[in-house]
Amino acid sequence: MNRVLMISNNRTREMGGGPEKEANKELLREQGWEVEIGYVPDPSISGILKEVPKLTRRVRSDDIDVMVTHCSPPELHALGYILKKITGEPWLAEFRDPLATNVHVDTGSYSHLQRRILEERVVISTDQVVWWDGIQMNDNHFKQSYPDLPESKFYKIPYLGFGGVEVEKFNRISTEKFDNFTITYAGSFYDGWIEPYGFLEGLSEYVRRHGSGGIQTQFYGDWKEEYQQKVCEENLEDIVTTYDPVPYNEIIPILKKSHLLLYVGGNDPRNRQNISLKMADYIAAESPILGVIDPTFRAGEFIRKENVGVTAHPKEPDSVADAIHTIRTADFNYDPNRYMKNRFDSRQAMEEYTHILNTVSEGERYTKKNQR
Repeated sequence: MNRVLMISNNRTREMGGGPEKEANKELLREQGWEVEIGYVPDPSISGILKEVPKLTRRVRSDDIDVMVTHCSPPELHALGYILKKITGEPWLAEFRDPLATNVHVDTGSYSHLQRRILEERVVISTDQVVWWDGIQMNDNHFKQSYPDLPESKFYKIPYLGFGGVEVEKFNRISTEKFDNFTITYAGSFYDGWIEPYGFLEGLSEYVRRHGSGGIQTQFYGDWKEEYQQKVCEENLEDIVTTYDPVPYNEIIPILKKSHLLLYVGGNDPRNRQNISLKMADYIAAESPILGVIDPTFRAGEFIRKENVGVTAHPKEPDSVADAIHTIRTADFNYDPNRYMKNRFDSRQAMEEYTHILNTVSEGERYTKKNQR
């Protein structure tokens, strides 16, 4: 059995995606790879330096075939850089967020400078760089930023959602739709960036036009008092219900029973290239998607191109109301195809990830030419 040491600030991941997610660890084990977690409780510079002696001994003594670091946080890549210099073992640098071009870091700031330096050191020293399709980074970023390095050093894993969806779990659940027309949102919001105000204004406009009978909206996740105030301002208390986050296995039937799944992407330019993890879950649930997002953003284009839902600009309540009406009156023909669903399947993504681990552990680079 081959062994991969995944250096992470999480002991495991029950939610979201990533190869260190429990279900994905089992899939990798089936492919001949045992996943060990190199846990870093404090991913600050001082915190990672404390872990260097322990992880160095572990890399050398546990018969590790390849080590993997990911970002964010970026300090994990710094730890990978140090361990590579000390041990010389194969190292795969995995990008789940941009480093030098992170939209949340001001260009020209000290933090931006640090990230640029770290990214350069990582890219030069690692055996291979991989990133997951869907992060907020141009696909040609590495090629343009490091033209002197071979293009084979960089590989995009072409599966959205980090291989986080267990399609079999969705397939096993057969449910009838809720009695009322139900709109569901599952996930987090972010201050000043991704928030539900535009949707609530559009929902209010829909109710003004068509009435509130037979419709309900439910939010699972974090919910702020400011959002509830907006609900009250729009007189939506009778049709908007909020819940705390629920375990993954419990949200699956809720998504499948819903008539419409809400994806909030907003219109902040920082979110232009992002497609969040929830898109994979929504696709697997096979319910139409309402994307409240600038239609020119990547997620908006994806929803329209793949015909998995409709989009509405967050600054245009009429557009949101029209979109809800389109789905409720069955004017939108939603016909999910199996290929679309399988693009997000954990098993398919982990199979490719296994090939990457095999190749890097053998001192080579994984490219399209050696796909199996």
